[in-house]
Amino acid sequence: MNYRFIVPLLMTALLEQVTTSLVRVTTSYRVLELGLSEVWLGIITAAFAILPMVLAVTVGRFIDRGNEVPTAWIGGVLMVVASLGFWIWQTVPAILLFTAILGLGHLMLVISQQVLCTKAEGPGAMERMIGNYMVANAVGQGIGPVIVGWAGGSASIPPTSLLFSIGIGCAALTLASALLFRQGTPRALRPGGTKPLPVREIASIPGIRVIFLLSIVTVAAQDLVVVYLPILGAERGMSVDVVGALLATRAVASMASRFLFARLNEALGRWQLLVLSTFAGAFAYLIIALPLPLWLMHVAIASAGFALGVSVTGSIATLLALATAEARGTANSLRMLGNRVGQFIIPMMAGLVAAASGTVSIFLALGISLAACAGVTQYGRVKPNSDTPT
Repeated sequence: MNYRFIVPLLMTALLEQVTTSLVRVTTSYRVLELGLSEVWLGIITAAFAILPMVLAVTVGRFIDRGNEVPTAWIGGVLMVVASLGFWIWQTVPAILLFTAILGLGHLMLVISQQVLCTKAEGPGAMERMIGNYMVANAVGQGIGPVIVGWAGGSASIPPTSLLFSIGIGCAALTLASALLFRQGTPRALRPGGTKPLPVREIASIPGIRVIFLLSIVTVAAQDLVVVYLPILGAERGMSVDVVGALLATRAVASMASRFLFARLNEALGRWQLLVLSTFAGAFAYLIIALPLPLWLMHVAIASAGFALGVSVTGSIATLLALATAEARGTANSLRMLGNRVGQFIIPMMAGLVAAASGTVSIFLALGISLAACAGVTQYGRVKPNSDTPT
């Protein structure tokens, strides 16, 4: 086992998610601090997707030419720049700009790391590596809200400037970890002059479009719970540390699901697992919308974290298995492009819905969307030999 490759990869994944979750939750509280409406929160959340929407395919083509490692380095630099920007400037235009930069840095780190996961050799090695990578992601997603809860305590709004300064340190550690990829990281350079597979052909691979749709809905659902749970908590009189604990519960459950992903995938087959986990996530989100006691809220959000942790991990593994080796970067960038389109459109729609009907309606809409997506996945799954365990 090449620990000089695996350890920096998993450390970078963890630190990147700590930075992203910390900064994005803090941004939600900064919106409240500035007295902005839910509509503004939707617009700021959507800004995370702007640059990735424009540059996703370009990043994927760059990676497919053997540039996985430089892509990760650039992504780390962008996260440092964004974190510094949030700390220095406290205006709405600055929040929009640095949210967009953070989104691009996150995109470059995520795509490069997921393609690096496919270099694991042996039967089932890719699924195990992706599972481990997603565990690191889940740990990072849990640490970020815990830091916010620690800093905020029983206050309704935490000290955002302090949290953004912590974000700078986390981003710097992310970059430092990514720079270690130069040692012991396998890089498969593509043959010079080879014409890349056209996007149209990649999108026409059987099952790919279903995975794109599934990824868009599940990632948006995961993303919006981080953004809107603090708002829902504030509406229900929850303190910052209680909301942080709920988000940490979700992250721990998501981490557990990724530990078990390879075994679940082997037992059920990737398509059956995708359908069942997405239906379970839909049910959990509908339950979260109800006025629950705190202990049951923890159960519901843990169920959502576990189910969607499986679904998101499965969509990545399935897409990377369906795509050919020379097109994995572009295929994954198309998946991320779809995710970012969803993260651009859905938050703005969510902001409008929340302004009109309250934050609870966001969770109802997400539950219904997940259930519909699970139905589409069941109908559009790749049937020939696709349900055999992989």
